[in-house]
Amino acid sequence: MDIERTAEAVELPQAFEGMAVPEPEPTGHPEVDAALDRLRELADRPTGAHPDLYDGVHQRLQQVLAQIDQQDAGR
Repeated sequence: MDIERTAEAVELPQAFEGMAVPEPEPTGHPEVDAALDRLRELADRPTGAHPDLYDGVHQRLQQVLAQIDQQDAGR
């Protein structure tokens, strides 16, 4: 999505409801991929519910990435 369409989506989110959400690319880390897979739920949720979903994905990614860092530090 280009900058102009992104700006429109912010100003008029209802105009983009039902728009296809790009598939997240696999990362090679199953737990990271599982967190990113939750982004697929965006298309089925009203725009007002998106911040909660993004927050949940962000929190899970922080947890998983902290675990990966701890594992790497123990090597």
